[in-house]
Formats: sequence, structure tokens, C-alpha cells
Amino acid sequence: MPLSHSLFDYYESHYASEQIAHKITLAKAEGKLLSIAALRRLDLNTGTDEDGFPFYVWDIASVARELAELRVRKLIPVSWEAFFNDLCRMAECIDKEAWTYFYKSAVEDEEWFLTMENSEADF
Repeated sequence: MPLSHSLFDYYESHYASEQIAHKITLAKAEGKLLSIAALRRLDLNTGTDEDGFPFYVWDIASVARELAELRVRKLIPVSWEAFFNDLCRMAECIDKEAWTYFYKSAVEDEEWFLTMENSEADF
């Protein structure tokens, strides 16, 4: 006899999967930040691109975008808020100016994307 699942069970399962995915994003961000910090301590990945920016700032920008999306869309589980804040502090310790610039920019972009998504949903 096949198992029958209610629509509620499906949505509950889907929600749990999304929560796990968001936690994995946070864990990966921590790994990236630890890697950036370690490479800088070893004086690796500190060369500059053609515009004079250290290569690692683009890695910080990537983490900033990922974390900004979670923050703006309110996808961070309450129990992981402190962890999220620790990640932001870790990024600031690596390069405060780069983190501040890229995170602020990413938050603004994500807010704009969300506004556009919501306005499209109104049609």
C-alpha cells in the first residue's frame, strides 16, 4: 500500500529543507571567511587586480552577497542569529572597508530585487 502524505506534510518538509539550505549557506560562508583570513595571514591571495584591488576582496564580496540575501529575505533561523552576527564581525576583522562597502551594496541590491519581485507578484 503506497504511503499517503498530506499537502501540509509536503510544505512542512519543504520548509525544513529550505531551513537546512539556509544553515548550509551560513556554514559555507564561515568556511570561505576562514579561508580568506588564513590566506591573508600567509600573505597569499593578497595580490591586486588591474584596478588595484586585492584579489581577496572579491571573495569577501561574494560572502557579502550571500549573507545579505539571507538577511534581507529574513531567512536566518532565530537560533542562528548570533552565528550570523559573528560571521559579519569576522568579515569586518578581515577587511572592514571592503566588508562595509560590499555588504551595504548587497543589502541595497537585495532590497531592490525583493521590491521588484513583490511588484511583479501584484500583476
